[in-house]
Amino acid sequence: MYKVFYIVALFMISLFAQTNPLHVKVDIYSNASFITKSFQIKSQGVISLKLPAQTNLENISIKTKNCNTSNLSLSNPKKFKNQEIEKLTIKIEDLNNQITSLKEKNNLLKTLSLKDKKGKEISTTLEYFSKNFMQDIRSISDLKIKLRAANERLKMLQNQKASQYKNLHISFTCRDKGIMKVTYPEYNFRIRHFYDIKANSNTLQVQFIKKIKIIQKTGEDFENLDIYAHSNAYNQSVAPMPFYPKYLNFYPKKRVLMSKSMPVAMENTAINAKSIYRENLTTSSFVALHVKIKNNQEKIVELDKQIKNIKFQNDIDGYGTSRAYLKAKFKSDRYYQSAQAYIYLDNNQVGTRRLPNIKKDAKVSLYFGENQNIKIKKTLQRRFSESEFFGSKQINTQVWQYKISNAGKTMQKINLIERLPISQNEDIKVEPLFDTKKAKIDKKGKTIWSFNLAPSEIKTIKFGYKTTKPKK
Repeated sequence: MYKVFYIVALFMISLFAQTNPLHVKVDIYSNASFITKSFQIKSQGVISLKLPAQTNLENISIKTKNCNTSNLSLSNPKKFKNQEIEKLTIKIEDLNNQITSLKEKNNLLKTLSLKDKKGKEISTTLEYFSKNFMQDIRSISDLKIKLRAANERLKMLQNQKASQYKNLHISFTCRDKGIMKVTYPEYNFRIRHFYDIKANSNTLQVQFIKKIKIIQKTGEDFENLDIYAHSNAYNQSVAPMPFYPKYLNFYPKKRVLMSKSMPVAMENTAINAKSIYRENLTTSSFVALHVKIKNNQEKIVELDKQIKNIKFQNDIDGYGTSRAYLKAKFKSDRYYQSAQAYIYLDNNQVGTRRLPNIKKDAKVSLYFGENQNIKIKKTLQRRFSESEFFGSKQINTQVWQYKISNAGKTMQKINLIERLPISQNEDIKVEPLFDTKKAKIDKKGKTIWSFNLAPSEIKTIKFGYKTTKPKK
């Protein structure tokens, strides 16, 4: 009898003791997330997992070592049972009953009659009514405050947590030190990428810090989670467009080839750092190791921090606002995806903007707001139009003068940027009306004067052009 009980006990331990995963990681793409749970198991038994209600058997991946799976089943959607929600529901019902009871009691008090009462009896009745009625009013008010708080908490819990799940059952048979890895899509785990960019005008350094905000409503508490934040999207087009011949008088209907990529390979990662950066053959990822986060919790995790030496310069957009904007440049040695950046200068937040995708080895330009120590005065000196009396041409002339001064205490590097019109018609001619040897002009008409400006120094620059085109 005892022997049988002992064997059954061992079997039950083998059956359910390994439900808690040995290791959990989540792979997060820009449009999807996948959780991988690793189990170390012996003998035989069943692993049971609660998966998102949207999960199907075909998007679950299972890899084993020294194990065989004999049965895989996924239940129909079930509703989550939350003990706090159940307690709140009971509490709300009890509070409502108390409020109703006190209201009924007060209604009864209102029916007290003073008829046929004399002297002291009237006084006693009024005192009893006043004391009990006002006490009940205060109690009802307190109960309503508690009821409102309980309802708000209940609503928050109902909105935060996934309402349904599916049970996954995996039957297995393993030899010694068996390993099973289960990967499935997780629709309730999201992250938001952002950057903190902090420049220091004294040390001439910039801290480029990549962070993520984790928002998870999976119904689980994670004590030791590894997060892989990938730079690419899941299920993106992974092959070029199919080739079709191009005919002069006929264009066949184009078709897009969509190839589904599989969930990332499940490898054993050496956990020896809090966060790491990885580059694969085609993509990159930032990895946060040993993250602790509870269900319905938001958490910010720092993934990467690069300190770069910089040199400041000031860009004046003469073609726009004619203001000086402080700029720093550095060379990126990593891939960074597009995200919102919070920009600081000398510990003061100066603004926020969305950074584009940054490629490895690319030159990154960062702006830190307007430099109000650089004063710019732009004056229109000449603007007129004239037509040749006997000819067929229309001539337009525009000339401006810039006076740029440095009200600061240090030398400043200045780039004045203007826009020279570009002719796309041989009948239209553009003639610069300034010294082109002192400025750089590119093919797009971007015209730049670069110079250093000492404290209290004033620089005068002339810019203008003349256009000649046929009369209409």
